[in-house]
Amino acid sequence: MNKSTKWRVVNTLLMNIPIAAAISITAQLLAIGMIVWKLFFINFAIAYVLSFIVGMSVPAVKWGIGFAKLCKTKPGSLPFGLCINAVVNLVYVVANEIVLTYFNVVMLNGAPFIAFIFGILETFIPIYIVGFIVSFLWNQPCEKITDSIVKE
Repeated sequence: MNKSTKWRVVNTLLMNIPIAAAISITAQLLAIGMIVWKLFFINFAIAYVLSFIVGMSVPAVKWGIGFAKLCKTKPGSLPFGLCINAVVNLVYVVANEIVLTYFNVVMLNGAPFIAFIFGILETFIPIYIVGFIVSFLWNQPCEKITDSIVKE
């Protein structure tokens, strides 16, 4: 069922809260082994806004559904949801990895471009895994909360 723009906006805003937090925390732990709260809030804000833009402008869910159908999974089943999440999470993580790694490595720390490339290579898989788990676990509760707010 197609959802209204209002529903998508509310859902995207809610969905991105734990994902932006998880990505920001994981990236810091991987990079420096601890959480610096000032840096966390900066990265959270960037990830949250970027994820909203991606969520509203990139048809990642549509691509995920296409991938799930390509894999011949049954709509509504766990494998169907996992396939959708694999694609949606990939889109979000790629966007956030590029922007946040560049921001933290090159802009904040003045490291050379090659450090940006290696930063992405080192952190992509762990951040993808964390994002996959958080988004998969949060998706259904988030949709129910969105339904209760939007009431369509």
